[in-house]
Amino acid sequence: MNLRAPGRQLHKHSMRSAILTLTIGSMVFALVLLTVLFGLASRQQIRDVTMEDNDQTLVRMQRELNDEVHSIFIRMTSIYSESEFVDSMRNPAADWSNLQPYYWFAWKLANARYSGTDSPEAIYIYDSSDRLISCYRRIVYLYPRDIYEASGMDTNTERVQQYLSGDTTDLFISGYYNRAADKDLVRFVLKLHDYDSGRRTFGYLVCDFDSSLFTNIISKYIASDGVIAWLQPAGDRAVAVSGLAGEQARTNHTALLAAIRGMKSTEELSTSGLLGKDWPGCYLNANLDSAYGLNEFMLTSQSLALETQQALVRSLFLIMLLMLVLTSFLAAILSSRIARPLEQMRDTIVRIKGGETALRVSPAGWSEELELLGTEFNDMLDRIQNMIKQEYEARLLVERTEYKALQAQINPHFLYNTLDTMAGIANAQDCVLVSGLCQSLSAIFRYSLDISDDLSTMQKEMAHVRNYLYVMDVRNGNSVRYEFEIAPDTLQDAVPRITIQPIVENALSHGLRSSRRKDKCLRISAVHGTNPLVRETGGTGPCPPAENCLIITVEDNGIGMDARSLNEELARADLHRVEIGRSIGVLNVNARIRQAFGPCYGIRIDSVEGEGTRVYIVMPGRKGEPSTE
Repeated sequence: MNLRAPGRQLHKHSMRSAILTLTIGSMVFALVLLTVLFGLASRQQIRDVTMEDNDQTLVRMQRELNDEVHSIFIRMTSIYSESEFVDSMRNPAADWSNLQPYYWFAWKLANARYSGTDSPEAIYIYDSSDRLISCYRRIVYLYPRDIYEASGMDTNTERVQQYLSGDTTDLFISGYYNRAADKDLVRFVLKLHDYDSGRRTFGYLVCDFDSSLFTNIISKYIASDGVIAWLQPAGDRAVAVSGLAGEQARTNHTALLAAIRGMKSTEELSTSGLLGKDWPGCYLNANLDSAYGLNEFMLTSQSLALETQQALVRSLFLIMLLMLVLTSFLAAILSSRIARPLEQMRDTIVRIKGGETALRVSPAGWSEELELLGTEFNDMLDRIQNMIKQEYEARLLVERTEYKALQAQINPHFLYNTLDTMAGIANAQDCVLVSGLCQSLSAIFRYSLDISDDLSTMQKEMAHVRNYLYVMDVRNGNSVRYEFEIAPDTLQDAVPRITIQPIVENALSHGLRSSRRKDKCLRISAVHGTNPLVRETGGTGPCPPAENCLIITVEDNGIGMDARSLNEELARADLHRVEIGRSIGVLNVNARIRQAFGPCYGIRIDSVEGEGTRVYIVMPGRKGEPSTE
């Protein structure tokens, strides 16, 4: 004892020194490494902060832009309040005469609905055949009278026609450049349609606005030079652009405009990988708009963001010094406290190993890890004790099962011989009924108590069922008609012993006994076919859709039942419940089939209350030993 104590004390001291040395050394190494790698690390951090700030800016900008677009949309939809005009467009005369008085309707609409800086540059109203009903042009010679008859002008009619040929009735926004006016324009197109289930389109409204409507909003969210922000629907040119940047940013911007214009939809743009990367010397942020398809983009020069890096460097050395002092102080305190809970935990484990199995580690310590270690160790001990208990109970269950099996074998031949003797005496006394009953009972007991082999054949099983039905006929007075349709090729198929008889017994006891009908019938059939249990799930899961299955059907025309809850129990196939003797009849048979052949086989019940019940017994079509019966 005297020799071990100093060694243990030396070990404690060595552990504490190692913790203190490792903590301070690691901190010094980490600070040096931080200094070396700060350039790369701070660049990534600055990028993340810049990207996050730009994302928030785009969200605020989108909110204001959507408000503006929604305002225009409301004013465009106000055309529906002009009921006489809308009715004339819905039902145009053959010669178009009822629409001719509305030639100046667009001027009326522009003066009534718009004023100030947000007035449109032009308004066009067309019917569903692209015939111009009315138009308004703020400056007549700068805008065409009909967008489809503007030679030498880019009036964006191709994009308009793509929108009109689609099924959507949402507001369409696009952009184009008007050479005559030398300005970028934003085009809004709204389908005019019925609001019934058919939603028939009877025309459309086109409004062109100066792009400054949007650039004025965008410019409010650009805090400095080196940033370019723009609006651009997928597959279209930019609607509005604002901001100043260097040559590299302008080059990236031009490439992005072309790439986005080449996308067919916003969905393609979001999955193209175009937005998930940095461009040379720039950060790219995007906010894809699902409401109007008006996507916002912001391209920021990296030189702006990296200006803060030098300020961070000046603060770094002071932070490093403070961290080193603080870490050394904390390491000294923690290293002295960390050994105490570990020693307590070690001593408890030694006592448990010595036989005090009820003892548990106290899950306490200076850190969450020590507490977790103690808790998990206690849980492990509890699980081990539970496993020992379960193993003991399983051993008792096996012993009980073996005892029951031995009980079942006690003097079975005495019972057979006694029944055979009774049959002989009854036959000698011309008691044919009693003789047949004794012979059937003898065959039933001999078949039931034969545990030399768990499997039998279909032929032997049916012989057992017939003996059982003969006994039941004697008891019940031949009140049930029996039908058998057993395919010859199934007679030698292997089946677990006493598979069909419990199902037949259930049919007689629960299905037919309570029925008042005169034509009671019990039908038993056996064929080879596709597994109906697998077919219900379409052949998915672990079970293949086996074709050569033995399908035994027991059907009665009795009172029927609600089979849903029973089918759920059959699907669970609680074998433990069967082993401890708490399951009878159909559950017993189902559990034994699944134990013998696997989870793809078993029993399913179809039943209709008042009409009858059909029980399917499904097993693989395996051949057993040839029967001599």
